[in-house]
Formats: sequence, structure tokens, C-alpha cells
Amino acid sequence: MKSKKHNPAISVWLFWTARIRSPLTWLIVRVTGRRLPDKSDAWAHMGVGFTMADGREIYFECLYHDGFAGPKPREKLQAFWVAGGRLKIHRIPGLTGYAAHRIYLTCSEWVGKKGYFAWQLAMMWAFERLGIRVPPSPDRLVCSEAAARLLWPHLDLRDEHRDFDEVNPNSAYRRFLEISSQRASGHVARQV
Repeated sequence: MKSKKHNPAISVWLFWTARIRSPLTWLIVRVTGRRLPDKSDAWAHMGVGFTMADGREIYFECLYHDGFAGPKPREKLQAFWVAGGRLKIHRIPGLTGYAAHRIYLTCSEWVGKKGYFAWQLAMMWAFERLGIRVPPSPDRLVCSEAAARLLWPHLDLRDEHRDFDEVNPNSAYRRFLEISSQRASGHVARQV
């Protein structure tokens, strides 16, 4: 296997998933999603992926039982989709080269060191429903918070209401679409 130095990440992509008949997916989507006119923001999980110099595609994600985990082959995501799950992958234009590789190295450093914070899901519900702020916890993450922290400042997945700990897969998806639309129309996305 090539070393991380000799097989750098050359580009970054985001993915969103949802299990079709999962009670947890239903709950996450019910609380945070289906706010776009086409209801396409119906996601329960997300993560960060990379295209490597040797052509392989891998990803990292933050999971309830595993904490921050990876790298995993993209084929595992495609198998999830084939098995009946929903999957959306978006490449991040312009996030290539050195910046992409730095994010990849950060992901590698986080594996086994950053844990999942299940209680944050309840706090995120309170934020969405009652406006109660989620206390910062940069070493205890959920999937969407991990993605938002990893990609900042290159891509700011926070919106005018959410800080890192309050970003959920659907708010991140809506923000990503907003930024993509602004870039396509020539407007500069909000930088914080």
C-alpha cells in the first residue's frame, strides 16, 4: 500500500444517505428535513470522501458505535444504495490539491480519537424545535458536525441559524445547494 504522502487526496466529495424504512431516518427527516420545495432534503447521515491520486475513492464518517471512522471504499456506499438505501454524492468544485490532502490527513488523524456524541442528537432536536443552543463539543461529534468542521473554511456548511454543533445532514445539504447555486451564478458564498 502506498503511503499517505505518495498517494495524496486530489479532490473532495460529500455524501448523504438515508435508509428507506428506518425509524431513525424517519425521525431525523421529520425534525430537520423536507424544507425544500422538491422535498429533496430527506437525509439522515452524511460524510466526507476523497479521490486519491491512484484513482481510488474512499470516505470517512462519524457513526454511533464507531465514532469517527474510515477510510472506507466508495464501493461500500454503492452497496448501501443497491441494498435499497438512498445515496447522493456531490463533488466539491475547487477543493483539490493541497487543501484536499490536508482535509484527508485531518480525517486520518481523527480516526479513533473523535467519538460520536449520541446525546447531541437530542440537543439538536431541542435546537430545531425550541431554539435551545447546542453546547460546543469539538471532540464529540455527529456525522454532519464532523463534515462541517472538516470542510471549514473551504466550504461553510453552517447557515445563519446553526453553528458547527447544530449542523444536521439536511441543513448541510440545503447549505451546500445554496453555495453551489451562488457559485454557478457568480455570487460569492457567505464567509464567516
